[in-house]
Amino acid sequence: MGAEGDTNLDNDGAGDLLFEISSGLTKRILELLVHPRAHEYDDEEIAELFVRIEMLFALHDRRMLSTAPEPQELRKLIDPYFARWEAYHRKAGHEPPAKRRETMIETFQQLLRTSMEVVQESGSFIPVERDPDAMSEEERACHAVMMRILK
Repeated sequence: MGAEGDTNLDNDGAGDLLFEISSGLTKRILELLVHPRAHEYDDEEIAELFVRIEMLFALHDRRMLSTAPEPQELRKLIDPYFARWEAYHRKAGHEPPAKRRETMIETFQQLLRTSMEVVQESGSFIPVERDPDAMSEEERACHAVMMRILK
């Protein structure tokens, strides 16, 4: 049984399609964060990654984003991605561009905030302050990185 409301997005079909689009963006962003070339400035995957992130932001700004990457998963992927990007530039014989680095940090911070908002709105994520002494070494390292990124 379908339902239709007064606006363009007030129907079951629109909700289903928005979920499908959100899920596709999320899945591809996570794939690109671990793609072997997505950190290379001259490769198409880096453009695709940031275009898809911006599309996710646009949907979120219009309250049309029904799902997003899990914050915990993003936390595990962002720092290694960033490290590969920096190493790629250094291997090419120069330091990573400072302004681009700043923009990427801001983008990843916004992606994490957006992810947390969407997941909290859906009720599937409950933030918990963990005791650092109860964390594994890997969790403690990830936590330290995320605290640095979220500043």
